[in-house]
Amino acid sequence: MLPFRCRKVYDYHAGRERRDAPPRSEYLQIVASAVRRTSDDKDAEIMYFKLKCPHCEKSLKVSEELAGSKRACPYCKGTIRIPDQLAPEPSTPAEPSFPGINISTSVAAKPGKPKLPGAKPTAEPKAKRTSPIAAGGATDTGDIPLIRSGLFGLAAAVAFLILTFPVRHLGIFQLIWDRGPIPFVTLVLTTWSLAILVLKWRKLKHQREAMLLDVLPTELSREITLDSLDKFQQHIHGLPGDAAQSFLVNRVVRGLEHFRVRKSAAETVTMMESQSDIDANNVASSYTIVKVFIWALPIMGFIGTVIGVSSAVASLAGSLESATDITAVKDSLKDVFGGLGVAFDTTLLALVLSLVVKIPQSALQKSEEDLVTWVDEYCNENLLKRLNDGREGGGLANAGSEPEAFRKVIEASLASHQTELQNWSQKLETIGSQLTSQVADGWTKLHQQMQTRMAEYASKMQQQQERDAAETLKQYEQRLHELTRVASLMQEGLSTLGDRAHQIQQEMAASINGTGQALEGHFSGIERGLLGLNGVLEKLGEQTVVVQQVEQPRRNWFGGGNRRR
Repeated sequence: MLPFRCRKVYDYHAGRERRDAPPRSEYLQIVASAVRRTSDDKDAEIMYFKLKCPHCEKSLKVSEELAGSKRACPYCKGTIRIPDQLAPEPSTPAEPSFPGINISTSVAAKPGKPKLPGAKPTAEPKAKRTSPIAAGGATDTGDIPLIRSGLFGLAAAVAFLILTFPVRHLGIFQLIWDRGPIPFVTLVLTTWSLAILVLKWRKLKHQREAMLLDVLPTELSREITLDSLDKFQQHIHGLPGDAAQSFLVNRVVRGLEHFRVRKSAAETVTMMESQSDIDANNVASSYTIVKVFIWALPIMGFIGTVIGVSSAVASLAGSLESATDITAVKDSLKDVFGGLGVAFDTTLLALVLSLVVKIPQSALQKSEEDLVTWVDEYCNENLLKRLNDGREGGGLANAGSEPEAFRKVIEASLASHQTELQNWSQKLETIGSQLTSQVADGWTKLHQQMQTRMAEYASKMQQQQERDAAETLKQYEQRLHELTRVASLMQEGLSTLGDRAHQIQQEMAASINGTGQALEGHFSGIERGLLGLNGVLEKLGEQTVVVQQVEQPRRNWFGGGNRRR
């Protein structure tokens, strides 16, 4: 908004001594920033639009993000469809741009008379004192009564057990009915958590309906001042009763109360920021019990598993003590492993139920956090931007209806300081040229020094590389000489080895020839022997051969001759 910055210019020109008056050289920047900020604020207000409920004819304010959706009216609870294209709120005509100032945007005009130079400031009327704006009760922080939600959860668990009793023998329901008492506890915790989430969802639905309320209608006043607080108070008292506990109405009411007491827009902004943090913390803390239940569900499953494993191990020990043969041991092992499978089913059921609770809890918490962000955006666009405490907007609040007078005031103030601005511009140009020459000289010297140092460094590096190359070449020559000597020795060894191989080859050839001749002589002798044997066998074939065993002659005790029996 224009008032704060532009009032400083006007007050200084009118001769009023103010400690917060800026230096003369800042006037152009002050006016340009003030006008630009006013234009930005005006453009930002287009985010919300007016809409009347077709059922109750109540005025609603909706965001352009809701275009094309369906919402329930917070007054009559009737369903309304928000049009795809909404007409923005009518704004006052724009003030023409000031000559001599390069500003592309315009300033919204305000009704009233401008303050001329030399005019005495009139005393502002005091705000009408009435009773403070009632908050209508504490804010609905989203907390759900544990006893109420626990009764709903217990009733839901009992209803579920009654409905599943006839089909308790099916596989999926056996996880609850045939696994001991732990699944019933996890079922109660699950239904309790779901009951809390359902109740929170209903409250969130009412909070969203309250976001359509036009809490601060612009028909009452374009700006929120100390004089207009009573009008907004009466309007808020006329809102539906259930909307008083919503985040939106409660925060707006507290902001107006703070503004009435402190009479400062800056302190109200700070208070609204702290209230936003409080609402966000309340939303996060309202899910503490649900998070505890989500943590407790797997723990209960693990407890059931431990109980099942312990009983299975105990039964195994008893079976081994009383077993008399291997068949009894096998039967007991079957029962033990079956019990282990049943024990782990409790953990499976608890993990599945915790997942069933965790997914809607995360989605609902995100929706509630988005609602708090929505309330922050609404307050920024419709409350904080319209606050006017007289110090940041009251000085020229009524000077917009006659832009020509205001333009003349600005031009007169700027003309008196134009010469000084030109002198300062010349001085700045002189200083700039001197700085430029000094910087250029400095860079030139620095460049020369860097070139000298780089040349010295390059020379040193080149000399070092030459020395390294000479040493490396010398080492290569020595190694090459050694390799040549080794190659000559290897060549001599190979020559000697070739002569020796040739000699061995000749000796082996001579030995092979001698061996062949000897084998040939042996084979010829064998051939002759076979021929003789063949002749003998032919002769034997014509004669009869008698084979007779001849006893050896026995000698007597005294070396006598042979004795026959």
